[in-house]
Amino acid sequence: MRVAYLLLVAWHVAAADWLQEAKQRGAALETGFHWAEAAGVYESALTRLGAAGPRAEGPPAEGAPAESAHAESLHAESVREERFWLLTSLVEIAFERQDYTAARGWLRQAEDTLRDVGRDTPARVRLLNAWGTLHLVEGNLTAAEQELSRAVEMSEWLAAPSDLAAALHNLAAVEMHTGRLRDATANETKALTIWRQQFGDRHYYVMKALISLSSLQGLSGEWRAAEVSLQKALGIAETPEALANYSVVLEKLKRGKEAREIRRKIHLPMPAPAPFADVKAMPLERERTQVRTR
Repeated sequence: MRVAYLLLVAWHVAAADWLQEAKQRGAALETGFHWAEAAGVYESALTRLGAAGPRAEGPPAEGAPAESAHAESLHAESVREERFWLLTSLVEIAFERQDYTAARGWLRQAEDTLRDVGRDTPARVRLLNAWGTLHLVEGNLTAAEQELSRAVEMSEWLAAPSDLAAALHNLAAVEMHTGRLRDATANETKALTIWRQQFGDRHYYVMKALISLSSLQGLSGEWRAAEVSLQKALGIAETPEALANYSVVLEKLKRGKEAREIRRKIHLPMPAPAPFADVKAMPLERERTQVRTR
C-alpha cells in the first residue's frame, strides 16, 4: 500500500547524492574563479533534474494511501527548491562573467519556478536582490533602488543574515552612484560585518565588501582608510578589481612608483589627473557588483 511513498523516499535519497555532488563540484570551481566550468556543472544538473524531477507528474492513483499524496507534495516542493538553487547559482555566475543577457534569462526562469510560491518568502528576497542588481549594472538606478530597498526591508525580518548583507551591499552600490556616500558607507559596513560573522575574515564576499568600501572611502577623500581596506582585500585574493583600486589609492598617497608597477601587472593605462577617485577610475569594480542568491 505504500509503494508510491517508498519510491519517492528513494528518489529523494538518490537525488540528494548526485545533487550534493554537483553543488560541491560547482562550489569548488567557483572558489577558484572557474566560472564557465561551474556554470557547466549547474546547467548539467538542471537538465538532469528536469522540470518535475526524474519521475512522472500527475495526481496519485485513485485509492492510493494518503501518504502518497503528501509525498507528491514534498516531491514537488523539493524539485522546485533544487531548481531555484541551480538557476540562481547560474544568475550569480552570469554576473561574475558580466553576461547580463544570460543573467536576465536565468532570472526569468527562476521567477517562473516560484510562480506558485507566496510573495513574502526568502526566495522572493533573493529574486528582488538579483533583479535590483541587474537594473543597477544596466544603469536603471531608480528601479534598482526600488528593488533593493524592498529586499533590505524584507530581509530584516524574513531572510537569512547573508541575504540581508547581499541586499545591503548592492543597495550601497546604488547609493554610491547617486552620491549618497554616508548612506552607502553605513550599508556597506553593515554588510561587511554580517559577512564576516557568517563566513569568516577571508571569504570572497568579505573581499568584495572591502573593495567596495575602499571605493567609498576614496570618494570621501579617506585615502589611508581606503589603503587599509584594500590591503585586507588583497590579503584574501589579488583580484584585478582590488589591484585597480589599490593603484588609484597609491597615486593619491603620492606613491606613484608602486602604482605604476601594479598597473603594469594588470595591464591598465595610467590615469588622467583627477581631484578624486570616482567610479570611472575603478572600472573593474564598477562592473562586478555582487549578487547573493543562494
